[in-house]
Amino acid sequence: MGFIMNKDKSLNEMMLSLFNKSTIVDLSSETISESKSLSGRIYQDPEHNGEFELDRVLTDIYAPQLIIFLPDKPNGTGILIIPGGGYQAVMLDKEGTALAPEFLSQGYTLFVLSYRLPSPAEEENINKTFIDAISAMLYIRKNADKWHLQRHRIGVLGFSAGGHIASTFVNQICDFKRSSDSKEQEIFAIPDFVGLIYPVISMKDDVTHPGSRKQLLGDNSTSENIIQYSADLNVTSCFPPVFLLHCCDDDLVSIENSLLMYRGLIEKGVSAEMHLYEKGGHGFSIQWATDLPVGGWIKLFMDWMYSHGFK
Repeated sequence: MGFIMNKDKSLNEMMLSLFNKSTIVDLSSETISESKSLSGRIYQDPEHNGEFELDRVLTDIYAPQLIIFLPDKPNGTGILIIPGGGYQAVMLDKEGTALAPEFLSQGYTLFVLSYRLPSPAEEENINKTFIDAISAMLYIRKNADKWHLQRHRIGVLGFSAGGHIASTFVNQICDFKRSSDSKEQEIFAIPDFVGLIYPVISMKDDVTHPGSRKQLLGDNSTSENIIQYSADLNVTSCFPPVFLLHCCDDDLVSIENSLLMYRGLIEKGVSAEMHLYEKGGHGFSIQWATDLPVGGWIKLFMDWMYSHGFK
């Protein structure tokens, strides 16, 4: 069950074919979903306005799942994909399935995460989204041999709010690592590289994406949890190499988020590369910016991975 990119097929056709061949794993039980059913409610993005037919969104997710896409010739590197959605939904196709044709054609194994959404009214549930991401990394590493992956070549790629999830769960694991009671399995969940595409990073008033902060922290956020969930303020030297990409005309998530993260990484001596583009807006993924320079970002990301030995 693999894939070689077919230039004669449309992206929709390739996505549908790959999704039908994919494996869905329920992370709560680590069992394969034989029915191929996704946890939660799935529907077409109401803001969809292009020729791209498959633009599904997930909400009301009651159990975390991984959708696994396998290449014909694995290169040994796996990528956990964390789609965005403002902590209100998971953009299943635009920032998940749509990536599969390009990455699989180059031998990368993809794991698209469908994660539980936070419940700000229930304080104890704020972290369940990050727990799902950590569980996904642990599952991938534990089963790396099954997919012909090298355990030291497994990274994460997060979009928008998914970038906040990626950077925050890495910070949380690094914090566990520093503590005297850290658990080996939690340290095992640190990815080997991190890609952040137009990410939400800060929870501060003048920088954050208000919708993401409200969904995560509620209406009564405190100075303490604003600091706690601002990824740039919690970076440590154990953070893996990072690739950042953002557009200056992003009117949804300010470019300042990526700038703050880059500064935070550099100050801690973490290897980081950042690409800024004049135009592209927000949420372009791979199919809505093909006529702009930023449309070639996947090749940039692959070249960056290659330069760090992740190919």
